[in-house]
Amino acid sequence: MRKVTVIGFVLLAAAVCVLWHRNVRLRGERDRYRSNTEVLMSDMKRLRIDSATMAVDVKGLRLNVEEYKRLRRGDAEKIKAMGVKLRRLQAAARHEVVVSGPIDAAVRDTVVVRDTVPLVRQKVEMITPHIRLTGLIEDSRLKGEIRVPVTLHQAIWIEYKRRWLFWKKAKAVHQRITSDNPYVEIEYTEYIQIEK
Repeated sequence: MRKVTVIGFVLLAAAVCVLWHRNVRLRGERDRYRSNTEVLMSDMKRLRIDSATMAVDVKGLRLNVEEYKRLRRGDAEKIKAMGVKLRRLQAAARHEVVVSGPIDAAVRDTVVVRDTVPLVRQKVEMITPHIRLTGLIEDSRLKGEIRVPVTLHQAIWIEYKRRWLFWKKAKAVHQRITSDNPYVEIEYTEYIQIEK
């Protein structure tokens, strides 16, 4: 009778351990699902830091490798093409920016030498700290180059739900992206944290 009681107690303890482990895993999945749903339903916050710096504040998604492969197939293929193994991936970010700014350039006459023959053409030039436009007008067409230098700064931080001594429970992962060019607008940004 005693052996049966001990075996029953051991089986009961094993069942409790298995069920406790499943409960912890399911709670983690539920919290991650809740966090991802909140991220997908929230909007981007647009901030103006100063006259030339715009910022966007966005929360990040948390996916595991299999979900990332399934839901972001195109991005996963690009990452593989770069030579990065997906199982070693920690996070993936994507930003879409749009450059739109006014062009106010002066048209001047200039001399262009082609095959030792000087030709008179019209030159367009606009040089500011944020836009550089140079070009020539030939045959009723503008041929030239436009450069819009942009520096994106990205800050990533974690918002904790509960914090107690060394135990921390993450509520959300935030990212803030700023652009130093006033003519650059950040249209879309995403940050995906890969969980193992």
